[in-house]
This record gives sequence, structure tokens and C-alpha cells, in this order.
Amino acid sequence: MVIPRLLLLCLLLVPGVVLAESGQTTGLQSYKFGPGDALKISVYQEPDLSVTAEISQQGYIDMPLLGSIKMTGHTQQSAKEYLEQRLKDGYLVSPSVSITIDSYRPFFIYGEVRNPGSYDYQPDITLEQAIALSGGLLDRASRSAWHIQRGADKATFKAAADTIILPGDVIKIDKSFF
Repeated sequence: MVIPRLLLLCLLLVPGVVLAESGQTTGLQSYKFGPGDALKISVYQEPDLSVTAEISQQGYIDMPLLGSIKMTGHTQQSAKEYLEQRLKDGYLVSPSVSITIDSYRPFFIYGEVRNPGSYDYQPDITLEQAIALSGGLLDRASRSAWHIQRGADKATFKAAADTIILPGDVIKIDKSFF
């Protein structure tokens, strides 16, 4: 009796695990690299071409054979395809590139918080959690006038407590008038 229940429990849990993993992959595929992100790039069976580098403020990393490569604006998949194509042009017959994010660029928070500044990015962190990391709101802080500046175009929008923070976001907590 115990074995069938255990088997049933395992079968019920496995699909949930697969769905959770595929959701994380989708988010990672849409993330665009920017200055301050640290990447680990490796080429299968070519250890001399592997590199761990931080994207410069100009948006580039240095790769053996290829020199300076612009990485800003690329997703993980587009960067992989781009590097494989560049390596095919006179260097390797069939390169296989792997890219992982070693560390994300920080996010910033300022205004009416106890400890304004930059903080290490953590996946799926909400604005409310970012405020908690910065020591919480000051007494005169607004409870709703929170703004986030995001992306290369510096688009600004009003945010709620459950808004997901992304690497490089700049969060402003305004004063309350009452």
C-alpha cells in the first residue's frame, strides 16, 4: 500500500517541477545583458577560448581571437548565436558556446529610505523587498509614490509593492505631503 501512494505522489509532483523550471528559463531568455553583468563564456572543447568577464560601461567584453565584442542588449540566446557565428568565420568549424550569468548588475534605491544606495540583484525580488533591504521607509515617505527608471531608454513608471525589480533599475521613493 505504501509503494503505490509514494509512486502516485512522485507522479503528481514531477509535472510541477518541470513547469517551474520552464518558467525560469523563459525569464532568463528575455533578460538583456547590460554594463556591470558578469558572464562566464565557454566554448566546448576549447578551454583557451573560455572567459569570465564583466561587461564594461561601454557594453563590451574581450574574447580571445575575437577581441572586443558588444554584449549590451543581447539576450543569453542571441549572444550565444552571435558568438557561435563569429567563431565560425575562420576560426572553428562547429563551435558550441555556453553563456551563464555569473552576477547581475546591482539595482539602486534612493529617496525616503533609511539606507539609499546600490544593492546586489536577487532574482524575483519585489519593490517591497527592495525597500526592506534598504532599511525600510522613513517617517515622511510616501506609501504609494514609488517610481522605477528602467532600461536603456530610462523609461520611468509608477510602481506598486509587488512590482518585480530588474538588474539596473533605479527606484525613487518620494516624500508624502501628509
